[in-house]
Amino acid sequence: MATAVGTRIAGKPMGLRGWVFQDWKVNRGSPAHQVILAWFRLAQRARSRWGIFGKLAVSAPYTLITALFLSMELPVTATVGPRLRLYHKHAIVIHSNAVIGSDCHLRQGITIGNKTDRRGNDLGVATLGNGVDLGAHCVVIGPIHVGDHARIGALAVVTKSVPDYGIVVGNPGRVIRIDDQEER
Repeated sequence: MATAVGTRIAGKPMGLRGWVFQDWKVNRGSPAHQVILAWFRLAQRARSRWGIFGKLAVSAPYTLITALFLSMELPVTATVGPRLRLYHKHAIVIHSNAVIGSDCHLRQGITIGNKTDRRGNDLGVATLGNGVDLGAHCVVIGPIHVGDHARIGALAVVTKSVPDYGIVVGNPGRVIRIDDQEER
């Protein structure tokens, strides 16, 4: 499973059950998000371990239903760390090669995407560190990295890397301050 790389519980690799319950815990009180994330983790497992059956029976229906009926693109090929927190599931678009760290928070309308040149060549995909908080309708795009515990404000368009604990607002996104690590 792509998301399980390096994640362990008591020295052992985290299994599907562990992945599901850690997501459920941070999304307590939101059963729709719990179900979506459980299905996402199951689809990742099925795609990586069950071959063509997993792709057709679990991964493809997950992709179809979340895209068509929920207006959400959280591809099973994306690397998503533990304890992903969803606040509103609609209009979330994440590139299939995106990397999202642990304990991240996603709100409605966010995009984590790639950048292409004029010829259509892929220049790279954004990655998020641990504990990143994305505000509603923000865009993080291109071969950049958003550092650990950064916060991206609502409607910000981020096209440059963000340092750890950075606070970004605006279009184009700019770092307005860097939080003190002890305060957080």
